[in-house]
Amino acid sequence: MDIRANIRRIAFKKGYLIEKLSPITNVKNFISQFKDKYVSCELIRVGSEFDGGYLHPNLLKTISYCFSPGVAYQASFEKELSEKFKIKSFMADASVKEAPEVDDNFEFIPKFLGTSSKNEFITLTDWIKQSKVTDKDSKILQMDIEGAEFDVLLYESAEILASFSTLIIEFHFMERMFQKDFLKMLKIIFDKIYKNFSICHVHPNNCCGIYSLNGVDVPRVMEVTFVRNDLINSVLSTNPIHLPHSLDRKNVENNEDLIMPEMWWRK
Repeated sequence: MDIRANIRRIAFKKGYLIEKLSPITNVKNFISQFKDKYVSCELIRVGSEFDGGYLHPNLLKTISYCFSPGVAYQASFEKELSEKFKIKSFMADASVKEAPEVDDNFEFIPKFLGTSSKNEFITLTDWIKQSKVTDKDSKILQMDIEGAEFDVLLYESAEILASFSTLIIEFHFMERMFQKDFLKMLKIIFDKIYKNFSICHVHPNNCCGIYSLNGVDVPRVMEVTFVRNDLINSVLSTNPIHLPHSLDRKNVENNEDLIMPEMWWRK
């Protein structure tokens, strides 16, 4: 028996899965495309000074609704949307019984976002329909669902995603992009988003550190803000991209800050 196959078999029996690494050139190509899709935009900060605050293109005066799955116990982003911009937020999270705060612009359902609308799960498509929000209504998606974002983004169509003006997505387990199959999945998801969106901000969450391999640095958790391409001109900035942005803050106050590796954004 091949030695490597035998090692994989023994590891599997002990509860470990040894996967084939993706060629490092494929990883670098993914990061290069990420950088190519990055545009300089006028940004504002919305929400907490720490975790729960996000940088968003300065177009919220044109937005009517926010869909926010994974709200948990913190709603500073949605609260500021309500108070400053009169934006109504639809919230979903089955891990809590109600919205973290009371606000006339909050509508909460105890559901997880998923790939089917059964039991405690609901799809993004069905949630939008249930909320009686149409494709013509201006809305944003702010999604932090602890790794379930991959299932949701694979399942939902590019057209459903493009019904949003902006997407703020926290991507987890990004160090797995060195694994061949995970990188394939990640590329499918980002290619779907790139059909209609560009990147206007990225921020590494300092909860989990940076993973490095063969000269490539990947934050394990990163928040990415996308802006729909037809809206870019309204928020386009002549300032060069520089990270961290002056409005960036640490997610975890007591942890050392993380700086987004330059290979992801510097042109």
